[in-house]
Amino acid sequence: IATSRVEREPLGVCGFTPPWNWPLNQITAKVAPAIAAGCTMVLKPSVVTPLNAMILAKVLHEAGTPPGVFNLVNGPGSKVGAAMSAHPDIDMISFSGSTRAGVSIAQEAAPTVKRLAQELGGKSPNIILDDADFNKSVAKDTFMIFMNTGQSCNAPTRMLVPEDRMEEAAAIAKATAESLNVGDPTDKATKIGPMVSESQYNTVKEYIQKGIDEGAKLETCGLGHPDGRETGYFARLTVF
Repeated sequence: IATSRVEREPLGVCGFTPPWNWPLNQITAKVAPAIAAGCTMVLKPSVVTPLNAMILAKVLHEAGTPPGVFNLVNGPGSKVGAAMSAHPDIDMISFSGSTRAGVSIAQEAAPTVKRLAQELGGKSPNIILDDADFNKSVAKDTFMIFMNTGQSCNAPTRMLVPEDRMEEAAAIAKATAESLNVGDPTDKATKIGPMVSESQYNTVKEYIQKGIDEGAKLETCGLGHPDGRETGYFARLTVF
């Protein structure tokens, strides 16, 4: 005979900080389960992409979401996000973003012992074994690296292949990168748009320069703008 009972109840007030790279997707991935579980929430969108969250707030209001269930605040993570992490009335923080910010949030949340769920940045390894179809796998995964202008946490940016097939894989990756059009994202012929901001563009340039300085073999492109895109935050599709 069972002598125990498990009850599921809402966690309470949730603080959400989604990233800028897939903003609406990441917002709804946090908000929808919380509403379904009966939680209230405070959402702080990225300062880079605030408008989609503001539109969602209007949608939820017009849909009849009870007042106080969904709350939206805007501002920088260093101030608003920090205040949310440390606030004693917030029971959980869900954060997607950089490792640096994740460490700070964990430290700020610790004194109130709140629940913490984090999805932090990394360089995803992509292992292609010797029996794979290299023409298919390398080409597909090279495109996946550059999808969303390379601004995805799951981009397979490190491709690991058998050493004796390195030159073959590099040639396929080079050809794939050079076949992708970089330009105006409203043009149907465009496959790759610009970086989201000047800061992100400069970060990409720094990593390209770091690869050159560390002696990695540059297969294609490198620093500078793509042909015909001398202005704007357009980066060249670089393969090392």
